[in-house]
This record gives sequence, C-alpha cells and structure tokens, in this order.
Amino acid sequence: MPVANAPILSLCDRVAPDLDILFVGINPSLRSAEVGHHFASKGNPFWRLLHASGLTAELHAPEDDVALPARGLGITNVCSRATRSAAELGRDELREGGRALPDRVAALRPRIVALVGVSLYPHVFPGGRETGPGAKRARLAGARVFVLPNPSGLNQAYPGFQVKLVWFRRLARLAGRARSA
Repeated sequence: MPVANAPILSLCDRVAPDLDILFVGINPSLRSAEVGHHFASKGNPFWRLLHASGLTAELHAPEDDVALPARGLGITNVCSRATRSAAELGRDELREGGRALPDRVAALRPRIVALVGVSLYPHVFPGGRETGPGAKRARLAGARVFVLPNPSGLNQAYPGFQVKLVWFRRLARLAGRARSA
C-alpha cells in the first residue's frame, strides 16, 4: 500500500524504432527505479538469461540497459509505477497499461514483443485463450508476440535459472539470435 506523500518511483523506457525485440515487463521493481536501470534487483537473472540464451553476445549489467536499443533490444513496462511486488498494482493500472501498449508498439515497430511474465498476456489480450510461455498466434500492432516466464526470483511457477533459460533460448531462435552451443 503506498505511503501518503511518498514519491511515486518510475523508470525510463529503453526503446528505439524498429527493434528486433521489445521486452515488456509488468512494472519496475523499487530497486530498479531507485538506481534507474531495468532488472536491477540482485535476485533477478534477466541479464544472465539474455546472455546465456544468445540474445546478447556479452553479459550485461543493469547499467547497460541504456545501450540495448543500439543492439536491437528495448525494454518498457505495462505499468510505470515501481512496486516491491507486481501484486501491489491495481487491476485498473494493469488494464489501462494493457490498453495503451498497442499504440506504443505501433509507434516503435519492433519485430517481436516479448511479454516478460505469463500473467501479462490477459492484460494485453483480454479474453485471449493462449496461456503459458512461448510464441503466440496473436500479433500486437503487427509484431510477433512471445511470452517469457517472469525472471524474478519471486516467480514460483517457473523456478530456477535453467527452467527460464529454455524459454529465453526459444525467443533467441525465433529472433534469429541463437548461438551454437
């Protein structure tokens, strides 16, 4: 629950037109908003997953998020308000963010939109029947859609690095960025 008169923390998008992949998270963590970089919580393996899957040639740190658009990758969120847990977001915030996303995607024209978190799909595609991670038949403003498990250490549905890595590797193959093992 927000504290009265507390500042609302948010985080800048890291985007550019014509990206290969636009990663769309639920919302930033408090830690990410405090330091000004995406996926900055110590327990979040997002950056290791990008590298291990072949989506990036080098292992990046959260501070490197500003350079991602030059590498064809971008990051945004459905909700800009930072919270300790996505469970703190209101249903209206998620619905509004999901409704606004197609216009943002249309303006950026990425090839692939990667929804970071299985729970995002119904907010972006209300009434959509495709559940779980993986490539979806649905398109968002012309972009292919791929759903990733949330990389957060708080994600109990897809626990462990290797379980999440399977889905990041599938995204890398879809994007034509997979490295030979």
